[in-house]
Amino acid sequence: MPVTDLIADILIIALSAGLLWHLSNIWRYGQYLVGEPNIAIRSLETGELLLILAFGVSKYIIDLRRGLKRKD
Repeated sequence: MPVTDLIADILIIALSAGLLWHLSNIWRYGQYLVGEPNIAIRSLETGELLLILAFGVSKYIIDLRRGLKRKD
C-alpha cells in the first residue's frame, strides 16, 4: 500500500473532523464568527461533511486491510 494513499486518507479524515468541529460549535452556540445563518445550508454542509468523514474512515480501513493481506 503506497504511503501516499495513507496520507490522503488521513487528510480526508482530518479535514472532515476539523470542519465538523466548527459546525458543531455553530449548532451548540447558535452562532460562530464564521457561521452560516441559514439552517438549510448549515444542515446540508453538516451532512456532506459527515459523508466525507464516513468515506475517509471506510477508505482508510479498506486500505489498511488490503495492506495487511499483502504482508501475509
